Amino acid sequence: MLSININPKKILKYKKKLENKLKIKIVLLKDSIKINGDAEAEYFGEKIITAIEYDFDFENTLLLTDENYMFEIIDIKDISKRRNMEEVRSRIIGTQGRTLALLQNISNCEIKLRDNNVAILGDVEDVPIVIDALTKLIKGSKQSNVYQFLERRRKESKLLDKGL
Repeated sequence: MLSININPKKILKYKKKLENKLKIKIVLLKDSIKINGDAEAEYFGEKIITAIEYDFDFENTLLLTDENYMFEIIDIKDISKRRNMEEVRSRIIGTQGRTLALLQNISNCEIKLRDNNVAILGDVEDVPIVIDALTKLIKGSKQSNVYQFLERRRKESKLLDKGL
């Protein structure tokens, strides 16, 4: 049995669907969730529930059962030496959310920011590229340079997929 410290209210809406899809039993407690099932199902359950907690679309979180999708969380404090985390978060979000929206658009990944964590949900080949881009942004690279980096990496990835 696996226990996760998460707000159970967010999961209540999806509890039955998750139990049926993953063949697990979810027990909602006051401030945590217990998942009971085989090891693989518990692993996917934990990933999906954590992604739901970050407000990712439920249908997209179910993609995590596919080996071609992944979910990662990076802690801004692990990357930046700055003391003002609000300034770093502002760089990621950008004016009126444009930087975050553009990062998502270029990368084909969903990106959510909460507190000092950035959560990324996407294709297994794209997520590491997004992590590299976010790391550059957090360390102070210009947004335009980060966009160019993502575009270049995306083109390289497409060429590799075509065998060129």
